[in-house]
Amino acid sequence: MNSKVNPNIRLEDLARALKLSIATVSRAISDSPRVKPETKKRVKAMAEKMGYRPNQIAKSLSSGKTNVIGVIIPRYDEPFFIEVCRGIDHIARKYNYRIVISSSRNSYKFEKENTFAFEKGVVDGVIMSFTHHTKTFTHVDEMISRGLPVVLFDNVSSKIKGAAHVIIDDYESAFQATDLLIKENNKSIGYISGTVMKTVFNKRFDGFKEAHIRNNQVYDEKHILNCKSIHQEHEYREVYNFLNKLEHMPNAFFCSTDNYAMLTIKALIKLGYKVPRDVKVMGFGNLHYSSMFTPELSSVSQPSFYMGEVSAEILISKIEKDYYFEDGKDEVILPTKIVQRETTR
Repeated sequence: MNSKVNPNIRLEDLARALKLSIATVSRAISDSPRVKPETKKRVKAMAEKMGYRPNQIAKSLSSGKTNVIGVIIPRYDEPFFIEVCRGIDHIARKYNYRIVISSSRNSYKFEKENTFAFEKGVVDGVIMSFTHHTKTFTHVDEMISRGLPVVLFDNVSSKIKGAAHVIIDDYESAFQATDLLIKENNKSIGYISGTVMKTVFNKRFDGFKEAHIRNNQVYDEKHILNCKSIHQEHEYREVYNFLNKLEHMPNAFFCSTDNYAMLTIKALIKLGYKVPRDVKVMGFGNLHYSSMFTPELSSVSQPSFYMGEVSAEILISKIEKDYYFEDGKDEVILPTKIVQRETTR
């Protein structure tokens, strides 16, 4: 058997060698149920022997499908997005799709460029999360108007007609986490997060505030930090400088991501505080490393991997069946839960 690919071998050459029609050979290569198993076996054996490989571009042009899903995320260095992509890939492989991942690098300009590239027939559909700079959605409307299925996840500021949406209840999740910290007798709770331009962070802060209102507890504005940086090394410096300048350290911090929680713990330890003895810390995400951190991180468990799986299932449903959901809805809200570990006990 010749395992090397011979780019000069065409479908017609295979058909001639096997004394079969080109249509039969094509169907056998594509694993069509219209071809007998023994014929498929004979065709694939000859393809291997002659070094034939299907021309994917030609195949895509003839079928109108690429079996590729485009994924656009704001940043590569955020573990949450890595987990979502893992979930997307897991389902994509199950249905014989591949994924192409592109980062917008938190730039609205790059996000638009990515969508324009994908809508040129390179992919069968797009799964994406917006940058915090994204305020207009004409680039997404353009993809949808061209018939490209789109699923939006995580940072979805408003519903977009013709797209599916996969989210969590950020407001309620943050409320529950803060409420728990208050009920555990933490009289002063701080909040550390990312840019105020990001919708999900604002919803989490709103939940933080509502928990204080309902418990008749007041938070100190001086204990609130919204990092301006988008790079982890700079974020740590912001967190450290913020904590170092506080006159009175809160009893606890609720952080909008596990990443901010870990940066907070690192800075607190460097400043001489013990976690959780002196200051308790609650994160958001419950990513795989949360339980491996020392001390083990308490966190709102956000189903990031599952969010990717659900997003992929919904997109493939639209690609192959022409609907996102059988009942016609356009949104799914995934559940969260609080996982308490060492940093709040």
